[in-house]
Amino acid sequence: MADKIALLSALSHPFIVAPKGLVRDERGVPIGYYMDFADGELLPRLFTNDFRTRVGFSDAGATTLVAGMREAVLAAHAHKAIMVDGNEFNWLALLQGKQKPEPRVIDVDSWAIGRWPATVVMPSILDRHIKGFTEFSDWFSWGVVSFQVFIGIHPYKGKLDGFLPGDLEGRMKANASVFSKDIRLNKAVRDFSVIPRPLYDWYRGVFQNGERSVPPSPFAKSASIIAGAKTFYATASGSGLLVHSKLFGQSGECAVRVFPSGIALLDSGGLFNLSAKRYIGKVSSLDCEVVWIKDGWLVAESIKGGVSFSFIDATAGGSIPLNATQQYSRIFRADDRLFAVSEGSLVELGVRFGKSPMLVVEKTWGIMKQSALFFDGVGVQSALGAAYLIVPFGERSCVFIRARELDELTVLSAKGGTRFAAIVAVDRRGVFYKLEFTFDEAYASYRLRRGGVDNPDLNMAILPKGVCATIVDDGELVIFAPTFGAVNRVSDKSITADAQLFRHEDRVVYVRNGEVWRVQLK
Repeated sequence: MADKIALLSALSHPFIVAPKGLVRDERGVPIGYYMDFADGELLPRLFTNDFRTRVGFSDAGATTLVAGMREAVLAAHAHKAIMVDGNEFNWLALLQGKQKPEPRVIDVDSWAIGRWPATVVMPSILDRHIKGFTEFSDWFSWGVVSFQVFIGIHPYKGKLDGFLPGDLEGRMKANASVFSKDIRLNKAVRDFSVIPRPLYDWYRGVFQNGERSVPPSPFAKSASIIAGAKTFYATASGSGLLVHSKLFGQSGECAVRVFPSGIALLDSGGLFNLSAKRYIGKVSSLDCEVVWIKDGWLVAESIKGGVSFSFIDATAGGSIPLNATQQYSRIFRADDRLFAVSEGSLVELGVRFGKSPMLVVEKTWGIMKQSALFFDGVGVQSALGAAYLIVPFGERSCVFIRARELDELTVLSAKGGTRFAAIVAVDRRGVFYKLEFTFDEAYASYRLRRGGVDNPDLNMAILPKGVCATIVDDGELVIFAPTFGAVNRVSDKSITADAQLFRHEDRVVYVRNGEVWRVQLK
């Protein structure tokens, strides 16, 4: 260990979290190593459209991040190290506190260097056309991961005749990538034109033609237009059984999310009341939550690692800043209930009215802050490898439910609502799964439905009565009631997977191209 750590400690680069030195016990025996602290988002979260929208991660940010990842791999190779298992979970993305996104590559102690080999690699990034591990196998793995940062899907996913769903190994061996002529992808997949031209040509050569080389910088200049870079979408079909009603659509303003309280968040930070057809205020961060409180809206914004609060009076108008009695690091919403995370606690917040509105703590639950992730309506906590669902329900209740099925998985996206939670997670092989938990009335037990998916995006709306709507394939809206097991698949050519579903009170709405539409059965 001492000799290998000595070699790895020479890897001095801001994007590489390398070992700094040995940790010894009281007898001087090496028992581990220490390194710089690294914080950031798991890279697969940036594959999803929903998370990118929430944190304001743009195509330009993707280009900058991928360029940094390329720089880290070049630095590793310059030190005669082979990364071997540079999968997406060995990369972090630093977004907050940085003018531009920066990568951090971790798990450096598993790299091959000197006389120490490496043998473990995630199958989803394994180069099946090279024997052993080389710099070129590293670049293939980098290509698989960085392509997903741009496009959101693995380069060997999507529907392709002649291959069964999920046959990743077969597709990789046959060079049958997303650049194949007959590939079918849904419209949630981002268009290939967001990839810089020289890098696009490299991806196509590597994934489709079996070429191996060092990739160009994403910032390399090219005067030519990407020919044929348009994503090959599946053709949407259907009978038009749905009624689509536009609720918002204004020139120069784009909606990005809709809160259950009926407020649409615009890309400018504007808050638009869909029912009253008027603006009610503005936020400075798109990473925010808006809930209805008596006589107005409670607004929480994540800003520079902290949280700020305000109250918007529905009658008098205007935004009133609210002071919190403690520091919060994250916010979390379940239906129209607002929660915040402090050191060791999950607190539910409300507003009390006197001479002026006052932010108050309604209830508190203990959590392991560093081991908990929060999504739309549900949280997940991993306590020493044991996974628990954090599920708010009723008016002031919240329960921690042991979920053994998540113990060996990494959760990437989730949504929760009345007696139901859907989670997309990935295993150590890089295979994505969707797990649907249906709870009993007391939230003491659950039924589980599990299946495979192509990517971590979860496009779903959950209504208060427990009815859910989801889009998986273009041309079909799936309406289902988990507690009863009823499923209704509605064909409609206007439904495409790039329409992001939300709940507006007791109705299903979607956001597409900056517009908000309500959708109903005829």
